[in-house]
Amino acid sequence: MSWTGIARRGAGVVVLTLVIASGFSAAYEPDPATPRAEIPQEYTWNWGHVFPDVAAWEAELAAVDVLVPEMASYEGRLGESADVLYEAVQRMEATSKRLMRLYAYTQLRLDVELSDADNQAMQGKVGFLFQKFGGTVSYMTPELLALPAETIDGYIASKDELKVYEYYIRDIMRMKEHTLSKAEERILSMSGQVRGASAEVSSQLRDIDLSFPEILADDGTMKPLTLSGWGKARSSGSYAQRKQATEAFFGTFRQFENTLAATLDGVVKSHLLTKELRNYDSCLEASVKGDNISPATYRMLIDTINANLERTLHKYVALRQKVLGVDGPIDFANLYNPLLDGEEKSYTYEQCREMLAEGLKPLGKEYVGLVKTAADPANGWIDVFPNENKRSGAYSTGIVAWMDGGHPFVLHNYDNTLDAVFTTAHEFGHALHTYYSYKNQPFIYGDYTTFLAEVASTCNEEILLSYMLKNEKDAVARLMLLNKRMENIRLTIFRQTLFAEFELRFHEYAEDDNTLTADFLNGLYADLIQKYYGPGFVMGENDAVEWAFIPHFNYNFYVFTYATGLTSGISLAQEIMANGEKAATRYIDNMLKGGSSAPPLQLLQAAGVDMETPAPILTMLDVFEDTVDEFDKLWTKTFSQ
Repeated sequence: MSWTGIARRGAGVVVLTLVIASGFSAAYEPDPATPRAEIPQEYTWNWGHVFPDVAAWEAELAAVDVLVPEMASYEGRLGESADVLYEAVQRMEATSKRLMRLYAYTQLRLDVELSDADNQAMQGKVGFLFQKFGGTVSYMTPELLALPAETIDGYIASKDELKVYEYYIRDIMRMKEHTLSKAEERILSMSGQVRGASAEVSSQLRDIDLSFPEILADDGTMKPLTLSGWGKARSSGSYAQRKQATEAFFGTFRQFENTLAATLDGVVKSHLLTKELRNYDSCLEASVKGDNISPATYRMLIDTINANLERTLHKYVALRQKVLGVDGPIDFANLYNPLLDGEEKSYTYEQCREMLAEGLKPLGKEYVGLVKTAADPANGWIDVFPNENKRSGAYSTGIVAWMDGGHPFVLHNYDNTLDAVFTTAHEFGHALHTYYSYKNQPFIYGDYTTFLAEVASTCNEEILLSYMLKNEKDAVARLMLLNKRMENIRLTIFRQTLFAEFELRFHEYAEDDNTLTADFLNGLYADLIQKYYGPGFVMGENDAVEWAFIPHFNYNFYVFTYATGLTSGISLAQEIMANGEKAATRYIDNMLKGGSSAPPLQLLQAAGVDMETPAPILTMLDVFEDTVDEFDKLWTKTFSQ
């Protein structure tokens, strides 16, 4: 059973005639320092869709606690008959659903108020029950693998109800050489919370305990820098403010670099344990083989990007130097600000909803209708605005989408920027992928694999961006949108590939019996930054500690999926924009509705993209280079005459 779904981001720009939905606080100004109690309730998600109240959750927790040990009654019996095998797998699936529902309720309560002790305690209870369940059913995989292939074939042939689990069982058989004995699987499963402690400490330190200095805000007052406010601060229109924010942010992380290096070392030691116990050649293989992906695919991405840096990312840095008028190399404070200072328009959340409804029309009426439902806060799917002690960033979780009337939930920290608009499109790509998967697949195949996780999200972003570019004739507004496309590719292809290479290198270092230290991580990260951005970029005093801010390094080679996802997503978006309903239907039917019912590369190929070759990556690099050239020509024509 896969649990990846438990932890699941200018003036002149197309101006639409917008109607602000009645009943909503249209004038609300997002502020990350706002206490949760002061967020307008109409913009918060509704955890009552999962359980009506805490008492109902506690009753279900007690019931499942009694139910979990009953799974032990099938131990040693899976080979008795097709009926016993079916009953065991079906009951495992039913118990999994109930556990996911319990977890979802605690996640929705905790992630919007991370410091709440009661919510922390509730999630701890579910975590313990998950561990108990994992230990109880840990015999199932090794016991299945011990059965002769002809026995499995006979059971599936003789009992129609087992046929729905055939791919699931065959996929388990594929991993036979990496599966341990019953006793070993039980021990490994029971150690889950202990092995996850380093990542949890890292998360708690970043999201709750770190306090940043005050910095100069846009209104001229001094305000505390926050984790969720960092994105806006680093892209401020004022270089002095960006520089101050950069020094405050990385300077704070520098104070905790040794602690965060130790937590990352703990995460990697857990990966090393998996590698050794399960007989993998590398931590990378241990991570990607479950998704039926070859390590060669991972390395191909890194090698292809590295071979093309000079004509792409280095050219982009030179463009930044030119447009910003910087004499000499640019620094971090000139890396995230808009290339057209003072031109970016702000968008209320209601305006964002209208833009999505128009921009995503190529995906069809049903898809757009679902987006409208999900984006309307009145329906309880989304928690819109930032608040104090809320989890930073954005995510979509679909772990209760299988319920009758169930749906995904989206956590957001919407801040009225163009980036926030595209983040909304991104997260609803995740949400609808989950929705379609669970509504069209049996529960056991409803959760799509990690490799496909970022395809739908980036496809949404590209379709929205293409719509805006198509309808915009004003030169300045067009430059803003070209800049957005460059940033999408830079941040999701180049930056995430840099992260993927960093993650690969520090795992390889640890595999040679080395301990990850702050000095090593800082040095490795600085070298990669300089290689990727080239001679036109200069590192600041504390920039090398940026790795400590990135939570995805705790997620076991997850960043790779952002780069492959954008490559696939943009390829699919271009196909949909060019060929309309036929291409959109193929994408929705073959991938979004496919869940994990087939190998991910097969689902992606059926949707229209072959990621087993470098061709889509090279196409994307051509798109990036062409966009840099188009921006350069249009900017020169508009501002240099």
